[in-house]
Amino acid sequence: MSINLRQLSVGVFFALYGIVSHATEFNLNFLQGGTSVDASIWESMNSKYIPGRYLVDVELNGKSKDKRVIIITDKDKETLCLSESWLREAGITINSDFYAPYFNRLRQCYVLTDEPNTQIDFDFSTQNLKFMLPQKGVERQKAKIQDWDYGMSAIRMNYNANVNVNDVDVSAYSSIGLMANVGHWVAATSVGITDDSVDVPMITATRALYDLKADLTLGKTSVSNSLVGGVSLLGVNIASNSSMRPNDLGYTPVFSGIASSDARVILTQNGNTVYSEMVPPGPFEISNANLLSSGDVTMIITEKDGTVRTQFFPLTIVPNMLNPGEAEYSVYAGLRTSGTNGDLEGVFTAGSLGYGFSDYTLRGSALLHANYAASGIGLVRGLGEWGTFGLDGAYSHAKYEDYTTRSGGKFSVTYAKTFNKSTSLQLIGAQYTSENYVEFSEFSPWETNEIEWSKQKTQYQLSLNHQVNEKISTGISAWHRIYWGDTDTSTGANINMSTRFDYFNLSLGGNYSKTGEKEGYGASLSISIPFDVFEKKFSSYGSVNVTDTGSQSYTAGISSSIGDNIDYSASVGWSNSSDDKSYSLQSSYRGDRALLNGQISKMGENVTGSASISGSAIVLPMQRDVILTRNISDTIAIANVKDVEGVKFMSSPYPTNNKGNAVIPLSSYRTNSVTLEGATLPIDVELLTTNQKVVPTAGAVVYMPFESVKVKRYLFQIKEKNGKFIPNGTWAVSSTGVPLGFITQNGVLFVNSVDELNGLSLGKCVIKGASIKDTHKLQEVMCED
Repeated sequence: MSINLRQLSVGVFFALYGIVSHATEFNLNFLQGGTSVDASIWESMNSKYIPGRYLVDVELNGKSKDKRVIIITDKDKETLCLSESWLREAGITINSDFYAPYFNRLRQCYVLTDEPNTQIDFDFSTQNLKFMLPQKGVERQKAKIQDWDYGMSAIRMNYNANVNVNDVDVSAYSSIGLMANVGHWVAATSVGITDDSVDVPMITATRALYDLKADLTLGKTSVSNSLVGGVSLLGVNIASNSSMRPNDLGYTPVFSGIASSDARVILTQNGNTVYSEMVPPGPFEISNANLLSSGDVTMIITEKDGTVRTQFFPLTIVPNMLNPGEAEYSVYAGLRTSGTNGDLEGVFTAGSLGYGFSDYTLRGSALLHANYAASGIGLVRGLGEWGTFGLDGAYSHAKYEDYTTRSGGKFSVTYAKTFNKSTSLQLIGAQYTSENYVEFSEFSPWETNEIEWSKQKTQYQLSLNHQVNEKISTGISAWHRIYWGDTDTSTGANINMSTRFDYFNLSLGGNYSKTGEKEGYGASLSISIPFDVFEKKFSSYGSVNVTDTGSQSYTAGISSSIGDNIDYSASVGWSNSSDDKSYSLQSSYRGDRALLNGQISKMGENVTGSASISGSAIVLPMQRDVILTRNISDTIAIANVKDVEGVKFMSSPYPTNNKGNAVIPLSSYRTNSVTLEGATLPIDVELLTTNQKVVPTAGAVVYMPFESVKVKRYLFQIKEKNGKFIPNGTWAVSSTGVPLGFITQNGVLFVNSVDELNGLSLGKCVIKGASIKDTHKLQEVMCED
């Protein structure tokens, strides 16, 4: 109701104020039923800027900026004098050199409208302050270096615990991840707890290095190297991080062409536009397109006269390909804390370097220990429409305590090709490992020099995925492995297909394996059918599994939800190998503070049950707050609307708590936009900005305060002492002399004020502050004097 009244009063005011501003001698007595007009009011209304304190929406050359509180004094009636800090906070980026002649040194502010081409319009009815500045008066936005936000100090505990109960025993497992943010460092550890053991696989302190686009890690962690293998490390590690480079997804080719006129160039991939730019006539190159994945790229050139030309670029991207001139590296040193055969004494060092050339990428690596050495080299070559070809090779030399040595190598050939947006192929044509090649993680110098008879010799692998259409997708993978010694050869394959129809979904899977003379296969089929009952959505499903041994099992069930937070399902299963059916009930609850799951099953006389809980506790020392949430993201924002509870943000399911804090998951090293849902704000709260952007480092806890202003909104119906409504058009003025608006039909007055209303007057009618209630509802008041 208040919104409609406000729109009505705004519209009427806009029309009347336009008349006033162009006719200072215009007689407006008729608006007040012939009553006398307060000359001071109309003098204020006839000035260009009406004195008062306002919460205004700021615009610059037609583009909306943030809200800001502005105080217009009697000195600003005809020309506003605005301080540099106010302009900056409002998003008005002026060229200070251009406006230097119009700086009022006495008041320390800019009178921008003294410049002939500058206009500032204040629309009192809509509370809009519009700046029209010439191009030279606006500060040019320089190419801004991507600033990282390392966040604030915080402590987090991500937890997960589950318990299973059956007729035999009770088993439990829990894991805890602890993270502490201090300055630019993130300390982290994880703990796994079972009935009889406690495992601490990692404890690190990490810092993101902006200039090097790399991570510095200290402590116990795992490092991987595709050429010389991975290992657990207690020490120091510096490794480049490709995610720190904006829009970096690997190798980016150069797209070139010739424009006949001013033309728009658009690159599309897999049906998505990934780049668009206007280019002048002549040759052009595009080398910074944000490619989504492998797949053909279509370049569309639209000339000024509407002529359209297209060009295709077949493209396959693999992770090992780098941009020309781009390098990635890692250097680490320390102790091997564990391996296949235990800890290893002595410090080892290792490093790797990859570099991108125009058509290929080279990578090399090396690892050194007192009793072990390994090196490797890799090449990835783009073949254009024929795909991508890769070669990897590594060599190791190991020395044992019995003075024997073992030296050997491994070699692999990889080919990958994306035929179109629907079909991709990856083929590991050959992977060979010599019998004396030793991985560092498996190196044990105290063991005798014997061949591991189960060691893999060669492997062949094929993976193929195909999207038949929007509703049908298929995939197949197969492998063949040969081992050293007398271990049997193994072969295997998996196939799957899924389809989506209008009324049901269907999935089919199959598998085959053979080791030596022993082989087996299995197949599965499942169908899901959604349906509605009394406007309630349900999903029913059924599945069947068969094996070569003759085993057959069947399952059928139904699932639904209660509201947005509770899911539940029930199922029944049976097989040809048992006379007993199994029954199961499951439910989960997605609360703001935790995720809960529970299940109970019965088969014959046996009953089993399980339950789990997961979530996160976030301690904010500076804000003196503890937040419990089901979110367990490493990188988060704490959005704050001071002391306002229940406010929601578009990128988070969690509303603000009683201190105004809400948890929002973020993507590290990418621009994240955090936007508040305005409909969830209390009616008496306005935000100066509803959107903020941030580029956080990995693991950061970013504090994002949204500055708010309390706004008083009043809706009056005002009567004279004789009981009649105040005449339409009568102007209301606050006790401090600020115009508030005018009376509409039936004595209604809507007031929107930054300050608390301590009284108002309407000509000879005076209403004191004691008669005004702090309420958003319509209140009847009577003139007192």
